[in-house]
This record gives sequence, C-alpha cells and structure tokens, in this order.
Amino acid sequence: MRTHYIQGVDHVQLPVSDLKKAIQWYSEVLGLEVKSVHKHAAWLRFAKGPFLMLHHSNKETKVQWLSEEDFPMPAFMFITENMVQLKQQLDKNNTFIRMYQDEGFGWVIKFVDPFGNELGAYRPN
Repeated sequence: MRTHYIQGVDHVQLPVSDLKKAIQWYSEVLGLEVKSVHKHAAWLRFAKGPFLMLHHSNKETKVQWLSEEDFPMPAFMFITENMVQLKQQLDKNNTFIRMYQDEGFGWVIKFVDPFGNELGAYRPN
C-alpha cells in the first residue's frame, strides 16, 4: 500500500504588484469569490478546487516558464465549462490572449493577467 505524503493542492500563489487591483481583476474578470484579505495577501475561491492566493510583491516577478520553442507557458491551468464566454470576458477587459485553439483533447486559451502572470484554461472535449 502506497503512503501518500501529499493529499492535494490547498492553494496556488501568484505575485501581484497591486493587491487591490488584482483582487478586482480576478473577481470581476474571472469571477472568483474573495474569501479573505490581509495586508499583503488575498485568498480567492474558484467554483471548486484549491484557493488562489494573490500575494503582494514589489519585485519584478511573475509566474511563467518557457517551452522548448520559447513559448511562455502557465505554471497551472484553470478548467472551464464556458470557454466562449471566458474568451468574450477576457476580450471585453482587454486581456492579452496568447493562444486560443482546439488542441484535440479540448479547447485551450492562454492569457496574461495585468501583472504579467501567464495563465491558461481549457475545456475538455
């Protein structure tokens, strides 16, 4: 029998340079629910799954990594049942969309938050 030392993901952290602006963007644009706000951090809830923690940082930092082809990639992907509406919401809010296409296993959208964090979402087929 395997011992599970890790049971799951509690929360994901993203650096932001303006906590108030970040809370507003993530709640109004992506629809997350604000659960708790402290001096340097805020916890937001998705419809299901782990929390998203926005953590204030005045450093030039963001979450991303580069593929073999030097394409900026998100560290994690959101899941959505409403891909078309999500894209419309991102467009309406002038969010930079890096990619939007059917990948065979589902539709994928990759976009950048106002703080330079690479984000993505997909809708499985």
